[in-house]
Amino acid sequence: MMPPTSHTLLALTAALALGACGKDADGKQALPPATGAGAAPLPKLPVVAGVRSSPAAAISSVRKSTGSLLPHAEVAVVAQARGVVVALAVEVGARVARGQVVFRIDEREATLRLAQAQTQLAAANQQLASIEVEHRRTKALFEQQAASSQQWDQSSAQVDAAKVAVAQAQNGVAVAAKAVADTTARSPISGVVVARPVSLGDYVSDAPPTQVLVVQDQATLDLKFRLPERALATLRVGDALTVTLPALGVSRPATIAIVAPRVDPRTRTVELTAVLDNRDGALRPGLMADVELAAAAPASTRAP
Repeated sequence: MMPPTSHTLLALTAALALGACGKDADGKQALPPATGAGAAPLPKLPVVAGVRSSPAAAISSVRKSTGSLLPHAEVAVVAQARGVVVALAVEVGARVARGQVVFRIDEREATLRLAQAQTQLAAANQQLASIEVEHRRTKALFEQQAASSQQWDQSSAQVDAAKVAVAQAQNGVAVAAKAVADTTARSPISGVVVARPVSLGDYVSDAPPTQVLVVQDQATLDLKFRLPERALATLRVGDALTVTLPALGVSRPATIAIVAPRVDPRTRTVELTAVLDNRDGALRPGLMADVELAAAAPASTRAP
């Protein structure tokens, strides 16, 4: 390595002198260090006084929530027979009454099976009548000791077997009649048709059952919402609340109908259910709702 020259020593000496003077090589003023000796003092921040929440504010924080509207009841009307849909009288949005016919399946095959079962029943009854006539004759001969005990036992067994055959034929008629009835579907509840995945002329099956319609009871709606577990100290069934539907801009009164018997261990919340009257049809399942419970009554005035 070559020793430093006189020019190099002069340059280093000048740089050290400029650094000591607070200037860089270009003659500009150098910035002070961020920390340590020579650093600028930190600005003083204003002191903000803490705001203490009152007990009333703590209670109100557990008396507001957000929930969703759900249908009070929902039923899927499925096919209970196999065949082609030959009648489908309802559309999505139609209102149906309980017991109203909503669709029909081709019943011709089921009707033929019913006729066949009825014929078999008639034949079984005829066979029983004939055997009973012979049984009465055998009985008279047996009482006159003109027939043996073996003949009497055989005649009695034939009567019993004929009666069993009649019972089987009657069951066959009942099964065939049910198959005919199953081709006509009725709504089990009063409500609104919200889905109809099947069209007229489609083939449906009962195994697995084909879903033809979905009917919802929207005359009353269930409002499901949650509150923190500490709200249980002041909640009771029957407590009043105000339900606001932001999408519709309307508010309705309601009361708590159900307080869940358990607390969700993951969220530490309890589910509550309120029932809203919707006979006017203004509300829709699925809407978001803001819930605000009325102020809690003093513990001494609440019912146990």
